[in-house]
Amino acid sequence: MVFVVPDPVRASMTGKRLSIVVPTFDCEAYLHECLDSVLSQLPSDCELVVVDDGSRDATPAMLRALSGTRENLRVVLRGHGGVSAARNAGLDAARGDYVAFLDCDDCLRPDFLERALPLLEQGDDLYIFGLERVWMSGASEVRPIADAAFPCVSDFADEYVRTREMLVYPVCNKFYRRSVIEALSLRFEEGVSFGEDRLFNFRFLAGCGSVRTSGVLMYRYIQRSEESLSSGNIPHFDEVLARLNEAKIDCFLSLSKGTSEQERRRFVDACRSDERNARRRRLLHHK
Repeated sequence: MVFVVPDPVRASMTGKRLSIVVPTFDCEAYLHECLDSVLSQLPSDCELVVVDDGSRDATPAMLRALSGTRENLRVVLRGHGGVSAARNAGLDAARGDYVAFLDCDDCLRPDFLERALPLLEQGDDLYIFGLERVWMSGASEVRPIADAAFPCVSDFADEYVRTREMLVYPVCNKFYRRSVIEALSLRFEEGVSFGEDRLFNFRFLAGCGSVRTSGVLMYRYIQRSEESLSSGNIPHFDEVLARLNEAKIDCFLSLSKGTSEQERRRFVDACRSDERNARRRRLLHHK
């Protein structure tokens, strides 16, 4: 069951440039940190859509208190269905020309929107930004990406086949043109325990036109526990990993038009090697 918290100004929420969708679940400890990182820099022509996925803590009450305090903040309360179902509810509610995602335990980087929103004037279908990973120790690692424009998705696929360094996997470092999502009837695959973000991205790319990458850092990916970066609790991990790897290979080889046979073979070999290494790391971690 989905319940949208009543909003007297909802009628004015159409025609937004960007919708930022945040799924929440039992995140009372860092909810305000996440939402404040968005609301503190959110212009009036953009919206924040928060979807609570049946939280058992104080998160729903905190969201009810926030609802109505900002014209460009909307809250959706629903029963627990998992992060994919919550993101899908956010997509159903979104009104922006573009959509972005942020997890409730992460934060937008300060001044990100001020620096990133002008790029939308270029009219690309997909924007990919850098990110910052923050470890429990407090140390951080910046994952940058160079400024580049790819007028055709096949050009982007060529570059990825050659480098495999385009920050393709996450959904929280991207702006997606919503009309492409709707034209593809694209939603996150529910019931998938790992890699649903990659599958979404591969499917989006299949219907995408132009792609732009930007060196602007979008968000801080914060490790909140030792388990948050572990594959130990993923059911059928080997099968899931194999499926994701095949989906990646199929996506980029079908889209790439300018790579040689040698480059394509090298890409497949590297993907297979990555898969083997991921299995080894998991085995070593759980010995």
